[in-house]
Amino acid sequence: MTTVVHVSEIANVIESLANLTKAIEVVESVLNSENVTVLDVTEEDYIEATLMARERGVSVNDALAYVVMMRLGIGEIYTFDERHFKSLGVKIV
Repeated sequence: MTTVVHVSEIANVIESLANLTKAIEVVESVLNSENVTVLDVTEEDYIEATLMARERGVSVNDALAYVVMMRLGIGEIYTFDERHFKSLGVKIV
């Protein structure tokens, strides 16, 4: 599971490190994958995430991932940002 916001982050990183064509390929691959569910986020999700980001000292989009994870009962994550998610008590895989 991921969110549209995090797919956008992936696209931005790949475009900056490689190029637009590669970013498009990766995003298409994620969106078309049978093994990945891409969820929408709401304004309320972002409000909760900004409050958590301020309170816990993590990035807004990491807090957003955490908010969505908790809503869905997900307790583990694949991430390169171990520092923020460890401070949130999430198991890093």
